[in-house]
Amino acid sequence: ARSNDKIVPNLFGAGIDAAFIRKIELEKESLYQDSFRPVMREIPGLTALLTALNAAGVPCAAASNSPATNVDFVLDGLALRRFFHAVLSRDRVSAGKPNPEVLLKSAGCLNLPPERCLVFEDSSSGFAAARNAGMAYIAITGGTDPTELPLAYDAKMTQKDFTELTVELLTSVMDGKPVR
Repeated sequence: ARSNDKIVPNLFGAGIDAAFIRKIELEKESLYQDSFRPVMREIPGLTALLTALNAAGVPCAAASNSPATNVDFVLDGLALRRFFHAVLSRDRVSAGKPNPEVLLKSAGCLNLPPERCLVFEDSSSGFAAARNAGMAYIAITGGTDPTELPLAYDAKMTQKDFTELTVELLTSVMDGKPVR
């Protein structure tokens, strides 16, 4: 997924100003939210996994390439915000994924070194961002463009959704133990 600061100039050409980019971004995100609202559903198993991680005292962060308005829209629309100790969007960093800044800042908010973080990603830019941050990641493939899956070549696991993930399994992944 590309961020709006890259998409808009690509569509309209070089030399456009920040105000124009922001105007198009707001229109695009409004259309996205209007279209997505009626069909918004969580990826299966996400709430159960987040509940278990929180119960186990595992801090969680949401780190997105999307603007804050969309991150808020999804987290609040699905009642997921309560699970996250930190929420970072594209607005909070100087460069979006595949740049690792949003992941590294999220780790900093959790007071964790990158090597103690496990990222869940569903796009080529996310796979690269995790790799660039020195963080282990699991590829969630349910909504991923199939042509991007080969770019998750170093994922610790590949899962369709979150239904089979448990705290114990994620602990094994982080401890470097073989997984099924």
